[in-house]
Amino acid sequence: MVRGSSIALVLLMAASPASGETVNFETSAAKLSESCGKDIDENCYGVSFDAPRLRECLARAQDSVSQQCRTDYVKVFDAIQKRVAARAAVSRTCERDKQKFCAAEAQGGLSEVLVCLSKVPRGVSWGCKQAISEAGYR
Repeated sequence: MVRGSSIALVLLMAASPASGETVNFETSAAKLSESCGKDIDENCYGVSFDAPRLRECLARAQDSVSQQCRTDYVKVFDAIQKRVAARAAVSRTCERDKQKFCAAEAQGGLSEVLVCLSKVPRGVSWGCKQAISEAGYR
């Protein structure tokens, strides 16, 4: 049987992150495991556990998977894609704020910039704050 931790690993690998509602990877993995674990075991044996291939397998086996899985896997993978897109957008959206408030931390990478921006009392743009929230960094 596919264990929740295996599915969680698949979804975390997809986070190699647009506006709209996003959900965290752990919630997505739990939902997929709950709705599709049995269907994945029965229909996707031997499929590499990366998100695109798993989604492809479930789509191909659509006639064999449960109605609940069909309903949920589409929502789960769409939510994952939104989170992945949101994470990719943070650097671009927050570039001006990074240069204005956290230029020294920029050498340390995104995690240091995010820590810096979270400490800025006022002035971080609404767009940057929104992008950070949608990416799940807050």
